[in-house]
Amino acid sequence: MLDKTLGYILCCQSPALFLAALALLVAYLAGRKHKVLAFFRLLLCILCAAGGVALYFLGIYKEYFTIRDFFLIRTAGWIGLAIAAFFVLLALVRAFFAAADARREQKAAIREENERLACEAHEAQEAAEAAQVEPAPQVPAVPEASPQEPVPQAALEPAADSTVETPVPESEQPQK
Repeated sequence: MLDKTLGYILCCQSPALFLAALALLVAYLAGRKHKVLAFFRLLLCILCAAGGVALYFLGIYKEYFTIRDFFLIRTAGWIGLAIAAFFVLLALVRAFFAAADARREQKAAIREENERLACEAHEAQEAAEAAQVEPAPQVPAVPEASPQEPVPQAALEPAADSTVETPVPESEQPQK
């Protein structure tokens, strides 16, 4: 009797295996970044689909159900579907939170980059303002005298009246 009950429960799990195969196929198509993980998802998808077909044929062979009630999902099948749906929802929730975490990290990286660029622009603006405020150091026109020698007063002050003409030699005068 227990053999028939366990066989019946096992054969009724084919809808759950098809749901699991569908979820694994979607997971394979959605994320192929990691090739090894994607390969195992696809392999498990194929095994679940093949197992579902095998369990249907085994159930028909053992006469747990017939062709007429082939698509009727029994109580044991509903329990298997509920368990498979639970794991599918669990995987979806984990994927949602992983995507939200990745987006949050991406926003934080963009915010840090914007803050760094704003800080650099502010420092460059402050440096430009400081360059405009501070005049360039002026080089004195008259060479400085050593501290021991007295500096003549006439050398420091430019002549206020420039009416005095210096004679120009005749060789440098323009010809008329």
